[in-house]
Amino acid sequence: MAELEHLGGKRAESARMRRAEQLRRWRGSLTEQEPAERRGAGRQPQTRRRSPRVRFEDGAVFLAACSSGDTDEVKKLLARGADINTVNVDGLTALHQACIDENLDMVKFLVENRANINQQDNEGWTPLHAAASCGYLNIAEYFINHGASVGIVNSEGEVPSDLAEEPAMKDLLLEQVKKQGVDLEQSRKEEEQQMLQDARQWLNSGKIEDVRQARSGATALHVAAAKGYSEVLRLLIQAGYELNVQDHDGWTPLHAAAHWGVKEACSILAEALCDMDVRNKLGQTPFDVADEGLVEHLEMLQKKQKMLRSEKETRNKLIESDLNSKLQSGLFKNKEKMLYEEETPKSQEMEEENKESSSSSSEEEEGEDEVSESETEKEAGNAKMFIAKILRFL
Repeated sequence: MAELEHLGGKRAESARMRRAEQLRRWRGSLTEQEPAERRGAGRQPQTRRRSPRVRFEDGAVFLAACSSGDTDEVKKLLARGADINTVNVDGLTALHQACIDENLDMVKFLVENRANINQQDNEGWTPLHAAASCGYLNIAEYFINHGASVGIVNSEGEVPSDLAEEPAMKDLLLEQVKKQGVDLEQSRKEEEQQMLQDARQWLNSGKIEDVRQARSGATALHVAAAKGYSEVLRLLIQAGYELNVQDHDGWTPLHAAAHWGVKEACSILAEALCDMDVRNKLGQTPFDVADEGLVEHLEMLQKKQKMLRSEKETRNKLIESDLNSKLQSGLFKNKEKMLYEEETPKSQEMEEENKESSSSSSEEEEGEDEVSESETEKEAGNAKMFIAKILRFL
């Protein structure tokens, strides 16, 4: 029995350690101090029924009461209006914590008081993910009997059955997968497919919606980079998404991709000429937060990026020179055309004048000929009359 308790304790500790590592996502530690809204940085807090400070303290008190197992105090807080689904800065609810602590009584109390059994934390873990990871079969069975979904995918693309190590736990969860008719592969791809659809829509419309995670400030580009959604990443970049966009802690998509060891995402971002030296709010570059196995790859990408930038500058200069040449050539041709167009009317006018001149000359000549002929005829008539007069006198 002691060995079983020790084994259970080791599992719980392992789960806690794993969660602690996973919950480092998007942050450089500032998010552990207080919510992003309270850090300000020029952002206007969202409208709330209570001030952020009061709400934060009430939430902390409620979570502490649940963690201590004091159901009487928890009831009082709920009666005063405490939110049973309140979360800490990592997105963990009281139900998550009760599950990790293997406190079945508190789990039952919270579920009976309408705690969201499928609520996900910042890493997409539901309470069932935690139960499966810790190996708490009785809690997992309770969750399933009260409507927990076995097909919810966390940020690592894992459903609860993927985290189960004990055969009994895995069998229980896979049996429920069949009963609930869950297509696990489809579930794993659901988020990526939705993001693909959104990215295509933004690309076609030419308008990007700046949708961010409320707590971390992560954008679609951060998510695609961290999770290795390569096609989504390329489409977002093609649509014109800001490559160096930062979340509340100053992390860029490259910080996220580097931290989570997503090699292809790092390559895509670097080749798109993102800034590889952006510092987060703790002064860390992507190199500083990168997975150890990825640092060498990042250094190689940075060298490659410098070459790409140099090639781009050279290409741009050639294009600019070619455009200037074509522009000057075009201007010269335009000038020739303008001169030609100016000369054409003149030559046409001269031709018309010449025609008119020759026409008038012909008319004058014809007129002269006509005058000459009439004068000759007149003279002939006069001569005939003179002869007739002479003949009379003879």
